[in-house]
Parts: sequence; C-alpha cells; structure tokens
Amino acid sequence: MSEQITVSRYIIRFLESKGITWIPGVPGGTILPLYESLAGSNIEHVLARHEQGAGFIAQGRARSTGDVSAVFVSSGPGVANLITAVADAQRDSVPLLIFSGQVPLGLMGTDAFQELPTVKIVSSLVKKVYLVEDPNQIIEILEEAFLLCGEGKKGPVWIDLPKDIQTQKINLPENNIHFGGSSHLDFLEQVSKADPLSFESLDIFLDEFKFLLKSSRFPLLYIGGGAKKEFLRLREFVSRFQIPAVTTLMGLGIFEKDDPMNLGMMGMHGTVAANEALGLCDLLIAIGVRFDDRATGAIEKFCNQAKIIHIDIDAREIGKNKSVTLSLQKDISEVLPFLLEEDFQVQNKESLLQVETWKQIPDEHPMKSILLDFASVLPSGEHFVLTDVGQHQMWVAQYFPLFHPMSWITSGGQGTMGFGLPTAIGVALSHRDSHVYCFTGDGSIMMNLQELSTLREQNLNVKIILINNEHLGLVKQQQDLFYGSLYSGSKFHFHPDFSILCDSFEIGYYEWDWRSGVQDLERVLEKKGPALVEVRIPSSWGVYPFVPGGKSNQEYILGQVTT
Repeated sequence: MSEQITVSRYIIRFLESKGITWIPGVPGGTILPLYESLAGSNIEHVLARHEQGAGFIAQGRARSTGDVSAVFVSSGPGVANLITAVADAQRDSVPLLIFSGQVPLGLMGTDAFQELPTVKIVSSLVKKVYLVEDPNQIIEILEEAFLLCGEGKKGPVWIDLPKDIQTQKINLPENNIHFGGSSHLDFLEQVSKADPLSFESLDIFLDEFKFLLKSSRFPLLYIGGGAKKEFLRLREFVSRFQIPAVTTLMGLGIFEKDDPMNLGMMGMHGTVAANEALGLCDLLIAIGVRFDDRATGAIEKFCNQAKIIHIDIDAREIGKNKSVTLSLQKDISEVLPFLLEEDFQVQNKESLLQVETWKQIPDEHPMKSILLDFASVLPSGEHFVLTDVGQHQMWVAQYFPLFHPMSWITSGGQGTMGFGLPTAIGVALSHRDSHVYCFTGDGSIMMNLQELSTLREQNLNVKIILINNEHLGLVKQQQDLFYGSLYSGSKFHFHPDFSILCDSFEIGYYEWDWRSGVQDLERVLEKKGPALVEVRIPSSWGVYPFVPGGKSNQEYILGQVTT
C-alpha cells in the first residue's frame, strides 16, 4: 500500500527536492497547515515584516541565482500586499512560485473573513494561477508550476491553497517518480521538446542575417536583460566583429564598462553615444529586449532609418511595439554559437569613427566621482550591487563599475520604490560570503523600512547606501523642467534621524561626507554585518542626459550640475 501524506507535507517535500533551503513569508490563519509542515522540514523560514517584503526577498534569490524561488502568504490582505512584488517579477521575468492560503472551499464566494478572489485578481500578473480544488491535483500542479516558472521566458506562477485542501491526504506514487525524479507528465515532455531549432530554419535566418549585415554601414547591437546569461559570448561577438552595442537598464554588466564597443545605457537617461548611435544606425540587432518606452523614447521615432533584426525567446514581444525586418523566436543560447561560427563582413569603419566622437563628450556630474570613490574602497570578494528606484538608481546605472551582469540587480519594468532593501536581503541569504550593496534614496528607503528588522534578525552582510536629498528626486527634476518648479508633493518636510533609527534596529550607521574623501568608509564597508551609510547631497542635482516623454532618444537634455 502506498504511503499517505498531507497536501501541505507533500508541498514541503517537493520544495526540498528542488533545492530550496529557505522560504520568506508571513503566516496567517489560512496557510497555517503549510507552516505546520514547514516547521518539521529542512527548509528555513525567513519571517518578513510585510508580504511585499517577502516577495522581494524571494526575488533576491531568484534574480541573483536564476533559480525558481518560493514565497508563502496568507489569504486576503496577505495576497493583496504581495501583488506589487509579483507584478515587479512578472515585468522583469523573475521566476517566483507563490503559495497563498485561501478560505476553505465551502466558504469561497461567501465574503468570508480574509477572503479575496485571488485567481481573478492575479491572473494577469502571472504566467499561470492555480486554485487547488482536489487534493490529488497537487502532484501535477507542482511539477507543471515549477517548470513554468523557470522555462522559456521566466516569470511568476501562483498556487492558491484552500485551508481544508492543505490538510487532506493523498497517496504518494509508488515508484516515487517525483521529488527530483523524472516525470511522466505529458506537459513536461511537450515543454522540454517543443519547437526544436531546425537546421533549415536556422540556415534561412543566417543567410538573411548575413545579407543585412553585409549591406549595412552602421550596424548596432541593442541588448537587454534577456541576454544576461550569454554575456561572455556577446562580449566575444562584439570584439570579433567590432560591432558597437547599447544596452538597456536591465542589460548593464553584459559588456565591460571600458570596452570600446560598449556605448553604454540607452534611453531616457542613456549616454549621448548610445542615443546618438540609435538615431544613425542602419541595422539594429535587438537581442533579449522588448522595445520598452524608457529605452526607445517615442517609439514612432525610434530607429526609423534602420532595418531591425529581433531575436527573443518570447514570440509575443516580436513586432509588438516595433515592426521588424527579420526575427527569430529562440533562446539566444541556441543561436549565438552559430553566429560565432560565421565570418561576417562588417563595413563600419566610418561609423566607428563617429562613435568615438560621441564618446568624447565630457560627463562631469559630481555623482560620478562620488560613486567611483565608493567603488575604489570596496573590499575584495564577490559583490552584488542593487538599487531602489529614483535618481540614485540612474546614477549608479550610469557611473558605477559593474563587473558581471548577474551582480547588477534593479527593478526595471515596474520601477518599484521599496524594491532595494528586501531584495538585498534575499541576495545576501543566497550568497552569505558576498558583499551586498543596496543604493537607495530617502524616498525609497521608507517604502519597506520595516525590513530593517528582518535584516538585523538575519544579521546579513548588507550595506545600505542612502542618497539623501530630502526630496523625491526624479519627481522634483520633472517639476523643475516641465511644471514651473512647483514642488507639489515632492519635498519631505520631515525625516527621521537615520542614525537614531539604525541604533534602534542595532544596525551600524555612518554618515559619509563625500567632500572629504573616503576617510573611514573602507573600514565601514569591510566590517561584516548590516550597516547604513548616509550620503547627503543637494536637491538641485539632476540626472542627465534626460529624454523627455514623447521625444526621440536624440532629443535629450544635457543639464549642468555644480557642487
């Protein structure tokens, strides 16, 4: 006779088999059966102080490792509080497996205490959402959900668990094909074997690719976060064929900052070289991107002189925002080895001279020297650089020396303030011997400030660099430029004393006067454990270049910033 096990215990055993060693969450009445099973497992629970924080802590693991990460929340407000972190994961293709409690099946639809129609609410924010109505569904649902999270274009998948379903028992398969073994599910076979790359289709694509490249006088690579895992091959590609490249915010780190073929970040706060190159290129090779408005500027004006080649794993992104000349719906990992075998003829000497002219335009923003000074005293070892959202995010993207694309973590598509601190906790939990730096603003830090308690409880090696200008900086900057400097809602008239705040959380505090050099900063960064470094700057500093909404990337504003 086969072994019987509760649904909640089966879920925990499944997660153990997938190598998950810790799970963030916030418990509540409808998910307590799952927590009971968690308590007797080898998985550590990380108690977040808010469900949004729990979602971002899970993101920290997923973004820094590429692995599927799980998170637990209860029903009603637990579900609602988590939605921001899930929407952020969906937009940036982060593999989260969410387990939410739900009221018992018999109470669903009665407006029971802490009931929400979870499936209806989250269906547009996830790759798939499951409501478990039969305990025997759980085996196939878990296998399918875990695979969906991490295969193809990664993203969040949600499993809603009625409380009474969690306590019911199921029979374990006698041959124990699950928990890390091979599965008999037709679904798994279909996904793993779907749409293989045929030599015929590849040959056709390569012939067209070569023709377009040979005909071009100014080819340009446009690379996004979807190509991160192939950064070494992409570096080899641009080096061998001397084709310059621009990257999105999410693609930073793919190319080394001092690579002569790297024109830097494109878009709203992109470099002059990147944005000018987009205006003059005649062939744009887009890889792992979705033609987002922050990157392209006014889409109707974007690269109108260029033919466009688009390679992406998600067919829905090809042609969605911009018509293309040639496309291939494939994982770039399947395509780059073949591209590197080719001997492309690239005739772009004149365009490379023009590129060098653009790169010589000086950028003397004071934040550049501040960030380079900070980077100069980093202790040795593996580093992760995270940001919240705001001016500090753009300055770090523009100036900080990033050495590896997986070490750069920020909120892109949703631009979620409050992202940084809890995500840094998740990164540090996954890389306990690494140095984790979270750059935040005085607006963003307040969004999930409660997670300082989680940080201290875990005693993680996270250094928070708080850029304090007493304003919502990007909002103020737009009010200066377009709204007559009417600072409606952008100035903080009260701030806590961050030194006292850190003392109450038993977290180290250091105020860095950037005008006086690095002084004791190196000692602060070398010390293990959490700390907050406050950096006060004038509120007059803006982020430049700046492309106003509705303008092309070539219609940028170059502001002047003084100390």
